[in-house]
Amino acid sequence: MKSLGQGGCHSKIWVKICGITSYEDGQLAIEHGADALGFVFYPKSPRYLPLAQASNLLSRFNVLKVAVVVNPSLEEIEVLKRELPIDLWQLHGEESPELGQVLPQGKIIKALRPPFEIKAKEWSQCTFAFLLDSPSEKWGGTGKAFDWKEACLFSRRYSYPFILAGGLNPDNIQKALYEVGPFGVDVSSGIETYPGKKDKKKLIDFIEKCKKLDSLRR
Repeated sequence: MKSLGQGGCHSKIWVKICGITSYEDGQLAIEHGADALGFVFYPKSPRYLPLAQASNLLSRFNVLKVAVVVNPSLEEIEVLKRELPIDLWQLHGEESPELGQVLPQGKIIKALRPPFEIKAKEWSQCTFAFLLDSPSEKWGGTGKAFDWKEACLFSRRYSYPFILAGGLNPDNIQKALYEVGPFGVDVSSGIETYPGKKDKKKLIDFIEKCKKLDSLRR
């Protein structure tokens, strides 16, 4: 997959709004063109969504629903699979490729951190896409950008689709898309009022800038 800087061009930018904790935020994202919503099932995250709340929330959205988990046990996976209408699974920890065998094939987003040295082939058969995020000593998103040259190196090294994350916001999203040319983008803290609550103006601005670039590519 090539970046725009290398002459590549994707017909549509896939946009995921992550850290959704309310119907209002999720529906607003859908109405303005989001392709997927992310729900965090990692208890240490400030955007953690308890199962009881998730059961009532996810079924109300007519869009791809992504479960974000960090080093989950098989039992935790089975509970989420049984209780929730999940379309994609985002693995954001140090999960073993064997875990991919118990999840639907082609339905995994595997999060990676720079320098993105991975055994790509071990995950490639079961992934929807890889997610490139910022380095951190803690699990989960950091809200900070990394050197996008690392993402460009990944793009040249591997042919797999990837989603750019880490520190994206309405001010830098178009620059990121032009320089990196990812399949998709993932945003959470960059469009928030506080953790778990989206800022309406920033959310709409972020998605509209992605869609504007879509229209320029056609």
